[in-house]
Amino acid sequence: MKTAIGFAVLLAGVSQPVLVRAQEAAGETVLKPILVTAEKRTAESKDVPASIVVKTGEALSLRKTKRRDDAIAAEPNAQTGAVTAKLYTSFTAIRGVGSALIESDPSVGIYVDGIGIGNAQAHSGTLLDVDRIEILRGPQGTLYGRNNIAGSVNIISNLPDPDVTGGEVGVDFGRFGTLGTTAVFNTPIGESGWAARGALSASKTDGFLHSTVDGRDLDGGKDIHGRFSVAGDITDNLEFLGIVDVERQVLDGEMFGMPEADFLRGRRGVAVDDPTRIDSDLATVSGQLTYRLDNGDSIVSITGFQKSAVGVKGNGFPLGYFAAYDGLFQSFGFPDFRYRAENPFDSDYRQWSQELRYISEDNERFNWVAGLYGEFSEASRIYGANSTFTGGEATLSTRGDTDTVSLSVFADGTYALNDQWKLYSGLRVGHDRKTFDYDFTANTAAQLLGLTGTFAPGYNAKLSETYVTPRLGLQFEPMEGLNLYGGVSSGYKSGGFNSGFVGLGDEGAYDSERVVSYELGLKSATLDDRLKVEASVFYIDWRDQQVQGFNALTGATPISNASRSESWGGELSVAYDVDDHWSLMAAAGYADATYKDFRNARALDGSGTVDVSGNQQQFVSRFTGSAGLAYQWETGWHDLVGKVGVNYRYRSSYYFDVQNTIRQKGYGLLDAYAGLENDRYAAYLFAKNIGDVDYRIVAADLGTGRLVSPGDPLTFGGSFKVKF
Repeated sequence: MKTAIGFAVLLAGVSQPVLVRAQEAAGETVLKPILVTAEKRTAESKDVPASIVVKTGEALSLRKTKRRDDAIAAEPNAQTGAVTAKLYTSFTAIRGVGSALIESDPSVGIYVDGIGIGNAQAHSGTLLDVDRIEILRGPQGTLYGRNNIAGSVNIISNLPDPDVTGGEVGVDFGRFGTLGTTAVFNTPIGESGWAARGALSASKTDGFLHSTVDGRDLDGGKDIHGRFSVAGDITDNLEFLGIVDVERQVLDGEMFGMPEADFLRGRRGVAVDDPTRIDSDLATVSGQLTYRLDNGDSIVSITGFQKSAVGVKGNGFPLGYFAAYDGLFQSFGFPDFRYRAENPFDSDYRQWSQELRYISEDNERFNWVAGLYGEFSEASRIYGANSTFTGGEATLSTRGDTDTVSLSVFADGTYALNDQWKLYSGLRVGHDRKTFDYDFTANTAAQLLGLTGTFAPGYNAKLSETYVTPRLGLQFEPMEGLNLYGGVSSGYKSGGFNSGFVGLGDEGAYDSERVVSYELGLKSATLDDRLKVEASVFYIDWRDQQVQGFNALTGATPISNASRSESWGGELSVAYDVDDHWSLMAAAGYADATYKDFRNARALDGSGTVDVSGNQQQFVSRFTGSAGLAYQWETGWHDLVGKVGVNYRYRSSYYFDVQNTIRQKGYGLLDAYAGLENDRYAAYLFAKNIGDVDYRIVAADLGTGRLVSPGDPLTFGGSFKVKF
């Protein structure tokens, strides 16, 4: 049906020309021809010149990959995590380029059905009724625009199909009280050619930690995610797609960490009496109109409104962590003083975006796209640090409100010089304008205790900046099945203002980031396309990187710019479809990402600045790799197909801080699954982290001891699904 195919093509293709690396999760026959639409036209992956990973919804389901950050982190040279606490301090890096800031715009753009998630604090979320995910490596400044200096992630949902009436219902269960359910339903709307699709998921887990104070579960949470979409032809030339997507996540037993000594002893109990509760909401409403001209060209309009909110309540620190501060103020005559008994945080974000694109007809000689983009957003963030004592409370609070207007124009195209050579190039010119209002408040008790003397007062500021992000490259096909490419691309990340606790003498504003990336790559398909090999090498020159520090003496969170950073390395992937039963894959990535010139990094102990030039980028491993083996067969019983697979992922050591003092050693995780399925039923068993490897996902020292958050231990479970 024309509408469904058209939307599938256009939604996937809000990127510059890309090369799909057909690496699926272990257990999927991964070497089937994969068609991509990143150039706004359908093409095989071998015909487009850039680095991208494509993961199908079926492959994600087999691996029980349920979250956006898990899907990204499974790939070489990609890392995700949390800076301090889950949900609202998410971290994503590709090729060593990322952002460990709570405040700033993202470095990796995440798009769901063509609409970007502008608030980095809302990047962590669940996957629902996904058709595929496209992960692009390297800066995507030409067609994706600002805040895509590391790469871009496109999540494409399954679209309404007017030829299908039916759906599926599934149940998942697992260790630590994990339980979830998912339902999907698709239906035509009369005989008009229109269709509607709905999807809903709900899940909960008790977590694998517990409080030794009252026995409650820690690190658990709940999630509910729903989507409704409708699509159809308004006229013979005009198509419409509308989507409403809403998600709510709750972590009701979160903490800032457990003492490292307890982690090293393998303990799962933490002396927390007031764990943190984190509520995260994300809602997106979008509409897409596609008008097809008689000459074969198309005009596409995508309008989106998005609202996200994050609320944090509670203490989250182990009992006695701030004992030194507590004792000091108790000696001043404040009985039962408890430093930072409450650490509230509230964030509200609203975004309206509009993109208008003109797409040329697909032809062998010249393909191009040009467009306009506008984005308007309002962000409000409130931080609190409240200390209590008998008969009173000392409260500190900051509030930062940022209004952003971003406008840009872009064009990108590919021109065939002859049968073997192609030239691709693009350019975006944009302008950012931000206005910022900042307030710092403290009650009388906080002033009497002297807690206000280290923080900056309120102020107002503005930012206005024009940016240009070009790209240029060549593609060469010396023979059938072999494609070589080389090019230069660029990216821009907005500057901004610090809404947190700004210390006296610290700059509240921080500059924009710029990157230029140089890349060479190849793609090879041999043995009747059963063996595919991809390789790429890159060098990234990164200027004015935004880095958030922490002053353990005052609690201030200054943001500064590293003059120069860099990352260089490459990726290699091999996928081999041995026969109709066996599939093998292996992939590796190397990224040597360092602070090349960073002499003004903030010292963790509050002593001033320190030179960290030459240090490894925080949260980034130099080496990442994975390998998988899958087998499938026909059982001969009720048309059931059996599937089994194993997958191993490894990442080398990395640091949690810019001074490279807190190190996580390298570790590997082994996962496996086994199941049976046919056209009506599917049943699976799975296990993750089979070796029960201990590793840390967060580690920090706030001045009174090192706190860490452990990664998930061995988990296992199953699922059952009925299709109708």
